[in-house]
Amino acid sequence: MAIILVVAVVLSCFSRRSDVKSDEMRVLTLWQIDSFEGGKGSRAQYLQDMADRYFEDKRAYVRVTALSADAARSNINSGLVPDMISYGAGFYGIESLVNTSDFISMCWCRGAYLLISVDENADFSDVSAENTVINIGKNNLSRACALFEGLSGAQSEASTSAYVSLINGKYKYLLGTQRDICRMQTRGTSFSVKVLTSFNDLYQNISILCGGEDYFYCRDFIAYLMANSAEVESLSMVSDGTASSGIFGEIERAEFEYELKSFVSQDYHNSLLDAIQKDDLNYLKNLLK
Repeated sequence: MAIILVVAVVLSCFSRRSDVKSDEMRVLTLWQIDSFEGGKGSRAQYLQDMADRYFEDKRAYVRVTALSADAARSNINSGLVPDMISYGAGFYGIESLVNTSDFISMCWCRGAYLLISVDENADFSDVSAENTVINIGKNNLSRACALFEGLSGAQSEASTSAYVSLINGKYKYLLGTQRDICRMQTRGTSFSVKVLTSFNDLYQNISILCGGEDYFYCRDFIAYLMANSAEVESLSMVSDGTASSGIFGEIERAEFEYELKSFVSQDYHNSLLDAIQKDDLNYLKNLLK
């Protein structure tokens, strides 16, 4: 597989600006792809609000559009490419387009897989494929996490259905995400949570796909986004800049044994799905090395 290198960027390097001057108002496009469930609120609206703040006194502004992964790939294949794209780890279709002048991708918020029980005294010692339901999510690899956790064969259900199955007592445990924590908190139900550190792919990244003068506007906006990353707490997500407490603090501090953190090729993505479908943990581990 092609090795994807995510390069850490010192924010000060973002401050360099193009010498190009123009009186023309620049219109930059940013696509938000919800590859996995967030905590709460809209990530597209969050990005729009951040962009509106940053570009308030500048000769540019950003138009944020929420798209599905398939719609984004269809547009790109038709020749319609945004200036920036925000996407979940494992997304494919942009590997030949990302502007790598300074970086490949930056993670602006993230989550984690969790085991949740409505038994507030649960110690998770009896977790099994028989008493656990998996929130299948969107385009994330929750079943990969289940495979790492020895839960191959556990029932998978759509997100809301899995949550209802848990609270109705059909299952003792739910393998879910930060979104399920928000559901429990909204319901006002007591619960227990365990952060799963065997695998994670719940990373929301942002990359630049344009060049020229627009590239410098995009680069500086991403610097601003990262400098204010503590604000992702409003989404019930975490980042390296947050100082969360409780379960979100545990998510922020968690270190994961295996990770999928950036975009991939379609062939690599298909290989991951094949390993999961075959319950082949060794194959999956080799792919994620």
